[in-house]
Amino acid sequence: MQFVRPLIGASVTGVLLLSGCSLFGSPEPSTTSAAPSPSATETTPEGDGTFGAPADCTAILPQDQVDSYAAENIVLLAGPGGIYGDELIPDPTPETIAGGISCYYGYDNEDPNQIQIYSVVSVAEVTAGNRDSIVTGLSEQNLNEGTDATGAATYAIIGDTDANVPAMYNVVNDTSWISVISVFGGETFFEENVAIAGQVHDQVYN
Repeated sequence: MQFVRPLIGASVTGVLLLSGCSLFGSPEPSTTSAAPSPSATETTPEGDGTFGAPADCTAILPQDQVDSYAAENIVLLAGPGGIYGDELIPDPTPETIAGGISCYYGYDNEDPNQIQIYSVVSVAEVTAGNRDSIVTGLSEQNLNEGTDATGAATYAIIGDTDANVPAMYNVVNDTSWISVISVFGGETFFEENVAIAGQVHDQVYN
């Protein structure tokens, strides 16, 4: 099925500042299913291991997910190591403020004003100095709070594409904050976000 993707034009700031849930209010999660999205295999970590921040966005996802995105013409557009680096990102995300990186995936275009964003994947190290501010910032978004299979705190919303509410998933443990935000909402996109967060976890722990 063909997606109709929103374009980045005059509202470039509004689309590129998707990370960390900072631009969104607190609508109730929707159970409306979205159209199928590029596949991602969920991983269930067995213990966290040692956190190692990725050098740049080229190391945040495993190659099989990069290939899956590429099959849908989704590429790393912005963020460290992206096609456009940070030149299209007007302001830092909460994750970059916390010392991490945010990586913008989507569809390239010869005209940078017509680039289409698909998702934003971020990771930051959690320390004694930033943990409280990270948790407070996420809690203030009135997202659904819970825990994952490892006991890490999660902050999420399924979202609803028709209501312009994106699917968002954040997972915070003792040493890392991983977030995945889709431009689109619904269960399919939310489930993909959860799966990709697991892949990021596997990339940054050893």
